[in-house]
Amino acid sequence: MMRFICSWLLYILLPTMGLLKHASASEISFSHITGLSSHFVNCVAQSSNGYIWVGTKNGLQRYDGYRFRQINAGNHPHGLPALPVDQLMATQDSNVLMVRMGYRMGLLNTRTFQFRESTFEMPDNFESYNTRIVTAGNQLFLVIHGREILTFNQARNRFEHNRKIINYPADWKPTSLQADHDNRLWIGGAKGLGYFTPKDMRFHVPGEDSTGRQKFAPLQTIKEVTHFLIDNKGRFFVTSWPPHTGYTVHLFTPGSNTLQKIPTAPNPGSDYHDLSNFTEMRGLVWAYGIDIFNTFEKETNAFEVFYSPDNADHGIKITQVLQMFEDREHNMWVATDNGLYLMSIIPDYVRNVVTTSLFGKAPVTHINAFGGSNILLSSWGAGVESLSYNASLEISKGDISKEAIYSHAPKNDNAFNLVWAIGEDQSTGDVWLGCQAGHIIKHNVKKHHSEFLTPAVFNGQTIRSVLVAGPADIWFGTHGGRLVQWKNGQFHLIDTVNAAISRMVKGPSGKLYLATVGKGVYEWDIESKKSTNHFIYRRDDKGLTSNRIADITFLTSDLLAVAGASGLDIVNTITGKVQQFHTGNGLPHGVVTTLMADDNGMLWMGTTGGICRYEHTTGEFKTFGKISGFVHTSGMNNLMTFSTKLPGGKLAFGGENGVVIFYPHHLDQQVMPPKPTITDFRLFNNYLPMDSIEQLGKINLKYHQNFISISFAPLTYSNANDLKFFYQLEGAGEKWIRSENGLTAIFASLPPGKYTFLVRSQNVQGQYSPITRLPIHISPAFYQSWWFLSLLAMAFATTIYLIYRARLNRLLEVYQLREKVARDLHDDVGSTLTSINVLSELARIQVSAQNHPARQYLDRISQNSTEMMESMDDIVWSIKPDNDQLVKITARMREYTANVLEPQQIHYSFETDDQLVNIKLTMERRRNFFLIFKESLNNITKYAQATQVNIAITCNRSEMILNIADNGIGFNANDPVNGNGLMNMRKRAELLGGTITIQSQPGQGTGIRLSVPL
Repeated sequence: MMRFICSWLLYILLPTMGLLKHASASEISFSHITGLSSHFVNCVAQSSNGYIWVGTKNGLQRYDGYRFRQINAGNHPHGLPALPVDQLMATQDSNVLMVRMGYRMGLLNTRTFQFRESTFEMPDNFESYNTRIVTAGNQLFLVIHGREILTFNQARNRFEHNRKIINYPADWKPTSLQADHDNRLWIGGAKGLGYFTPKDMRFHVPGEDSTGRQKFAPLQTIKEVTHFLIDNKGRFFVTSWPPHTGYTVHLFTPGSNTLQKIPTAPNPGSDYHDLSNFTEMRGLVWAYGIDIFNTFEKETNAFEVFYSPDNADHGIKITQVLQMFEDREHNMWVATDNGLYLMSIIPDYVRNVVTTSLFGKAPVTHINAFGGSNILLSSWGAGVESLSYNASLEISKGDISKEAIYSHAPKNDNAFNLVWAIGEDQSTGDVWLGCQAGHIIKHNVKKHHSEFLTPAVFNGQTIRSVLVAGPADIWFGTHGGRLVQWKNGQFHLIDTVNAAISRMVKGPSGKLYLATVGKGVYEWDIESKKSTNHFIYRRDDKGLTSNRIADITFLTSDLLAVAGASGLDIVNTITGKVQQFHTGNGLPHGVVTTLMADDNGMLWMGTTGGICRYEHTTGEFKTFGKISGFVHTSGMNNLMTFSTKLPGGKLAFGGENGVVIFYPHHLDQQVMPPKPTITDFRLFNNYLPMDSIEQLGKINLKYHQNFISISFAPLTYSNANDLKFFYQLEGAGEKWIRSENGLTAIFASLPPGKYTFLVRSQNVQGQYSPITRLPIHISPAFYQSWWFLSLLAMAFATTIYLIYRARLNRLLEVYQLREKVARDLHDDVGSTLTSINVLSELARIQVSAQNHPARQYLDRISQNSTEMMESMDDIVWSIKPDNDQLVKITARMREYTANVLEPQQIHYSFETDDQLVNIKLTMERRRNFFLIFKESLNNITKYAQATQVNIAITCNRSEMILNIADNGIGFNANDPVNGNGLMNMRKRAELLGGTITIQSQPGQGTGIRLSVPL
């Protein structure tokens, strides 16, 4: 977070070294805002959209409560010049600020950041005069100090003379200007104070012969007016500074006919101070300038310092206040030469008390409620003091004086001033003070009598805790672990736990609970005086987070809250189960130092980060800091280490140097969480104009513009630290993401698409604000657009179609060629072979002699032609496209089987799978498949001497299987001398991409398995 809070306690009417002098005291806290480009802050303003604008020596910056943004021209021709900004003023246009940069001024559009420089009627030697822009009513004026006043014409963007709006004598030498409640324009100058009335367009001087002007008659004596203020009560605070003298502040109240000189109070040690202006905020009149920062005190009728600049804990180190400004939430901003401060008046339900005026450097050790409206404070070295408070938490001297307690203290025994613990027995009026080295002070408030005791039972050990368990029943715990009871007028040692007893409480069940530093928490039965339970550090649901316990208190009748060195534990004293809290599961700060439950069941804690509250019904934690009024509740010197409950539901927490008293229920006011505002949209770290985005209601980006940062803020400056923020990018995910470090959501490498950025805030009660939405459309690249993808799909489909058509045409050509070749082979070559076969057969018949020389040749011609006819028939069958289907193949295989086996009187079976209908083979694969089958049958008929052959053709999704088995004589399949037939079968199987397996043994038949991938 850009905003780092560093606050101090400032008391109006409260001197730093004493108690309150006046009943009506207010506390003011200052929060230092960091992140500015310069510590020299000149001015502050707020635009209608809620942003805070800060003018510095390094130019103009915009603040959203979390981060600053520098406003400069960059390369924009209409941007703000890079000059120190001296003044910022609201105009009639709520989106426009008047910006003055020395002698240049103009209108800045707070949405577009465009700057239009104003012109003006420039007097001679203009740059030798001081200038200031002033608002009077709804009109802007340019006061040229000691010279003249120009009126701003917004339509012309020009400062000019307009005697109808304002007029004054030529020798008036104006220096300041303000409108009163009756719309009179009061003008201060060298001649004094006068006013212009727009109704009659005349200038009037107080004291003229008019009843209406006589009531201002005392003002006519004031001359050389440098500046003045008319407050809401009509009082005039006027500064006059004649040449060669010092300034004087006058106070005039209409109707009093008196003029009072009001003293001012420069910062202590100031060599030079200059009161430069007045302002009225939050019902108080403030005076400020160089080395002076005062408030007007009615009781003293003077301007007084309300802080100590030299006190680092309770002051601000500044030399000059240049402006004070009140925003629409009534927060007060202070522009100084040492940065920007947010100033808050603490309400009367929180009171911070600095105890150094009571105890000096002695640290406070304990606090205890006393009587109806008193608290008793103990210290390590300065004894005890009491303070009284009323319903408004105004502090005064208490009912018990330190002198009454220590009037008869033993001399030369300082241990009685080293007080650790306090307990009050209301039944007897006794106040018990546990001290160093086993010393005890027993003071009776009714008798105003103290007893100073050193019981031997304590063995000289420091008494760390005192508990009043009942009437005249007092328990003591020592630093060495001794548990001692005082009852019936005597001290009794109950037990020793060998660890410092830091705190004791009595539970609703009547049992005693002891918090120790090193041995956890003991549960003790008061009647039997025995320990009944012991809670220590363990790594299960019945263990504490630490054995070093600082404090304990009951949250409910069953739940004991334990403040440990490593977190917070909630112990169920009935079941023994422990709920542990640490920084990993919700506890805001890791070390809890003290605990106290309020009347509403809320647990309040002192932690290293301040005062924190836990609501056990919802599990919510909330830290209260400077904005809530807890000014000094963190840090080593102000760490809250003890606490107590006061009558009326109030709580008191204390540390070494201070105490805070507060009403818990006032801090639980429900405030609806504000709707977040999208403050910036960055694309690759370049800002996009938010005004254009707001007008369109969405943002359109190109496909490569996919790295975006979206910043957001609630634009509230009082309770922003109590809010949580969650965002989501619809279209990229459905999960709400909590914004942890800075209110910025970053999205990288977003794909093209339609998104909606959502952001909402949540208050401590768990209520959500309305959702802020920003639609974002990232258009695709041309190659990602629907029309391009459609064209690409069409082109791809066209290409596929053309390839398909080309392949189809090619297949058709091949089909036609195969038909032609098959037909030609059948008609031409087949008929020729048939003729040769027939003629050779006729010639062979005519040559009847067996031993005729020609007979042998004719037999060979007839045999070869027959084989060629069969081969030709196979070739024609293979080439013909109609036979590509496996069904045709199996039909031919059946035909061939019948032709080969039946003449041999060999029985056979031929089985095929129904799925073969959908299978096609190429011409080459069909031919090799058939030739393997043919070779197998030929071998059976020639060599097997089989009587039964079984043939089966099956298929699955990946392969087709041919099985041929016979019951012939078999052969040795591993014999290397098996002829060319088996070798050709294996080669054809390889050409098919398949495998062939031949299994045979002599006398056991032969099995052939051919597997062909599909």
